[in-house]
Amino acid sequence: MTLIEAIAEWKSKKRKHGCVRATDFLCKRVPGFKPERLTRYTKGGELFQHVVATDGIIRVDLDPESDRPKDYNPKNDGDIVFRP
Repeated sequence: MTLIEAIAEWKSKKRKHGCVRATDFLCKRVPGFKPERLTRYTKGGELFQHVVATDGIIRVDLDPESDRPKDYNPKNDGDIVFRP
């Protein structure tokens, strides 16, 4: 299956599974893609992680809504900071 076909299949149904299951969905269908865990911090220094699929060149995030802590409040926590 191609990347475009996998994304179309994902979007064909209303899904809300979280970043890990979304990444597993894509990695099982598209050869060469693996999960990559990204470390993020809130303005206050709170650590959280987000998982995306990558082939080493392209990063695909099927669940971008999950790219924040569960109790994230932009007024209190500020912007999300990415630190590689």
